[in-house]
Amino acid sequence: MRAGTTRKLLVLALVVAATVLALPRAKVAVLAAMLLSEAAAPETDGFIARAIPDPIVEVVSYEVGDRTVVADLYHPSGGGPHPGIVLVHGMVDVGRNDERLMAFADALARAGYAALVPDFEGLRAFRASLDDVELIVGSYEYLAGTHWVRPDRVGLFGISYSGGLALLAAGDPRIADRVQFCFLLGAYHDLRNVVVYITTGYYRDAGEWVYLEPENFGRWVFLLNGDDLVDDPHDRDVLRAIALAKLDDPVRDVTREVGQLHAEGRRVFDLLTARDPDLAVRSLETLPPRLSRYLDALSPRGRMGLVRARLILAHGRDDNMIPYTESLAVAAEAGIGPDVHLEILDSFRHVDLRLERGRGLTHGATELARLYSVAWDVLAEGLL
Repeated sequence: MRAGTTRKLLVLALVVAATVLALPRAKVAVLAAMLLSEAAAPETDGFIARAIPDPIVEVVSYEVGDRTVVADLYHPSGGGPHPGIVLVHGMVDVGRNDERLMAFADALARAGYAALVPDFEGLRAFRASLDDVELIVGSYEYLAGTHWVRPDRVGLFGISYSGGLALLAAGDPRIADRVQFCFLLGAYHDLRNVVVYITTGYYRDAGEWVYLEPENFGRWVFLLNGDDLVDDPHDRDVLRAIALAKLDDPVRDVTREVGQLHAEGRRVFDLLTARDPDLAVRSLETLPPRLSRYLDALSPRGRMGLVRARLILAHGRDDNMIPYTESLAVAAEAGIGPDVHLEILDSFRHVDLRLERGRGLTHGATELARLYSVAWDVLAEGLL
């Protein structure tokens, strides 16, 4: 083939590609495939990083009540206003610097979103509270008010424990009618169910107890999160020492420390070391009142009627931190329908995507289709 003919065909191919990408749905289809590719290997530069210019990343700060929030704002290098999304990090000590979240924000910005990634000190210290819900509401209002963003196209993203917090924020009357969508990965519905699971390894599925080995550190993270809700100051100190010791060495003998606990602290410890799920359920009823109120206040259960946003829910079937049945419960209370997109996935281990071979072509194709449908929905909410 002559060089001139080759150049003409190349130009024609580029024109066709540009025409296709000019069509909104076709553009979203291509971007969704790129976004999924990036999610599968966040530690490398995928197709989207090679095909689309780097986004602009700014460090911003804003006031929420008497608190100053520091955040990274990722946005496309040109044009605007853009759809927006607030990405709420989970309980990780690196906060907004979680590499997985940074890669996701980068990919979303390349796809056309303005992505705000705030730093929440409480979550970085493995402590969730209603203060975090307030900070999420304030972060939403900040992003929706920037000149980079279309205020009618702003959503929330929550991962793991921050997913439940994002749901509570989405139901806040100050923003409930404005939140376009919530994308929740591995979120919870009722913290009491989560406590039973992380302590015993059992969760209820269709009314029956099912066992899945839980991540060991979950119970001790919960203890750190709630130790200040124990009234006895002596027990607070001892429980915190136990949690820190177990997080440092899971097989550490804490018999001496347990012997120092008073009645209130012992009830909490007995719950977190229970092996019988029915016993754990009964133990929940004897928790210190403040700790019991805390579990109820941070649970979206019973409040889904306040949420007006479209829900995009994804959960790993083998999640060993928060059982996938929690997302089923969120969807059930919200009401299965066009405003709820739920995918239970075999390729996620809690919040980490792991595409594995060896389970058959049909299973692999079905799993990819489910993953792609989530990526499509997230982009379509803002770009279509």
